[in-house]
Amino acid sequence: MKKHIAVIKLAICSLGFLLAPAGHAEGINSAAAMATVTIVQPFDAAPGKNPADVYKAMQNMANAVRKMPGLVDDVVLENKNPGIKPTHVHVMRWKDQKSWEAMFSNADFQKAIKDNATYFNVDAAGIFTPMK
Repeated sequence: MKKHIAVIKLAICSLGFLLAPAGHAEGINSAAAMATVTIVQPFDAAPGKNPADVYKAMQNMANAVRKMPGLVDDVVLENKNPGIKPTHVHVMRWKDQKSWEAMFSNADFQKAIKDNATYFNVDAAGIFTPMK
């Protein structure tokens, strides 16, 4: 667990953007930001897959997420430290946890999973709320 936390901190603090964020309308300490739920989803490129195909699959998944109601903003980060896992982290802010959970029953999101999931291995998501 400590390894995952350290890697996520490293990813958030020092890694470049893989995909452009959907937008950051509020400041991090605004009232709106404080009411959100942040999901940190670590994942790795699947072994043996063409990097260009992995990138396209990640774009497809991020684009599917960005169409979901309740998403505030998101960014996919690529780990620039070779050999350290996860290779990528998808950080999403949602209006509330129910919005994030509803995404999994959405038919378009399910299709995106079916079409793209073989390109990466997903680890368990962390669910975070702002400290008060």
